Order: sequence, then C-alpha cells, then structure tokens
Amino acid sequence: MASTSTAGTDREALITGDAVLLDLRTASFAVRMVSAAIDGALQLAILIGGVVALAWTAARADLDQGLIAAAVLVMSVTAYVGYPVLSELLLRGRSVGRLVMGTRVVRDDGGPAHLRQSLIRAVMAMLEIWSTAGTLALTSSVIDRRSRRIGDLLAGTMVIQERMRTIEPRRPAVPVDLQQWAGSADVGRLPVTLMADIRSFLPRTEQTNPESRRLLSRDLVQRTLPHVAPAPPPGTDPEAFLAAVIAERSRRDEQRLRIAQGRRHELSAEVRAVPFTA
Repeated sequence: MASTSTAGTDREALITGDAVLLDLRTASFAVRMVSAAIDGALQLAILIGGVVALAWTAARADLDQGLIAAAVLVMSVTAYVGYPVLSELLLRGRSVGRLVMGTRVVRDDGGPAHLRQSLIRAVMAMLEIWSTAGTLALTSSVIDRRSRRIGDLLAGTMVIQERMRTIEPRRPAVPVDLQQWAGSADVGRLPVTLMADIRSFLPRTEQTNPESRRLLSRDLVQRTLPHVAPAPPPGTDPEAFLAAVIAERSRRDEQRLRIAQGRRHELSAEVRAVPFTA
C-alpha cells in the first residue's frame, strides 16, 4: 500500500493492495477533541449510573465487599473499554461523538478497523486520555501529521472526516492579463475529466498546502497544454492559466447553449405559426 499527500498535510491519497485509490481527509485534533468530550461524557454517565445502581443494590441486599469491588471493576471496564469497542464495531468505526462530528475510525489502508485494533485504541485511551487528562493524546496528535494519538499509532488506525463543509461554487473569471489570449485560444478540446479536475482544484487552493498546491497546479498545466492552442504567454502563472482556460471554456459552452436554446424557440414558434390543414 502506497501513500501520497494530495491536498495538504491533512489529506491522504492511499493506494490499496487492490490498486484502488482512496482520497481521505484526516480529522483535525479540534474535531477529535469535541468528539472525545461527547463520548467521555457518555462513558462517565455509564460509570456513574452503574455505581449509583450498585450502591442502591448494596444498601438493600448487604452485598459482600469483594462482590462490590468486582462489580465496580466490571462497570469500569464496560464504560472505558466496552463502550468504545462496541461502538466502533457496531457503527463501523463510529461512536456517538463521531456521529455528531462526522468522523470515523479506519485502518491506515482505508479499510474498517478490526476488533483487535479497537481494543488497542480503547486500552490506550485509558492511559493517554483518562490517566493523563489527555496530555499524551494531545502531544501525539500535534506531532503526528495525521493527528493520530498513541493508540492509533499502535493499532495502525486513523480518524477521517466523512462530512465536509460544501464549498460554494464560484463562477470562473478570466484574469485580466489573459483576456486577450483567452479570447482567441482554442480551448474546445479539453477532456471532461480534466475540466472536472481543474474545477475541483481551483476553489481549494487557499486551503491547500503550498508545496502540494504547486505540484498539483504544475501537473494540471502539463495535462492541459496539449489540448490548448496557442500556448499562454511566457511567464504566465499556472493557476491564472488554469483559471483562464476553464473560464473561457465555460463562457463558450454557455454561449453555445444559449444559441441552441434560441434556435429551438424559433423553430417552435415557426411550427406553431404554420396553419394546420386537414
């Protein structure tokens, strides 16, 4: 399995053993912290509720101290280990907190986490989250480029962001210094897949890691140049060139669409104007 960064330090392009490309965005520490707080509150509620029920039962049944200690241990394991493990297995890598925040635990190769991996994460959480008030988890998440805590590193897992804020589409515009070139350039041979890649890249440039942004723009320019004639003026900024190409192509497509619609309206009007004769 190979891994390459595609859109910054928080985005991973994973190639599985079956040669399937997975584009994953790892969850930030802030999102994971809110998710952990929700799950932590539920775990404490399970533990406190169990202790209260045990105390009420012990007061009425006069239970042996050893039995009470064993019951407390069982409830602690249920809250701290049972809840996260069962949640990840039953909800396919999610928990209540992750459902709220739109995240999920997966293996490093993008597959679903197994029982062993969920168990390792839960046991390590008792050390790095509960025993140290989250200090170890915070340190590991800040250092690791995928924002993984120690439990993730040992288990071979990571937390990905499934729900993302939709980026509002913006109408492309030809840069001023390329308007004369774009007006006379042939941009009609651009493949549909290439146009989709350019449209996906341009709105996200500000959120992209600078190095990845430079590599992606250069790659898109190399793919675009064979389909555009003439070439842009020397020294043209790659992103400006891509914006000009996609904007001019969109303008011409819209213009052709308006002309085609106008012709259909004219034909419809002519057909309605022809008198019907039996």
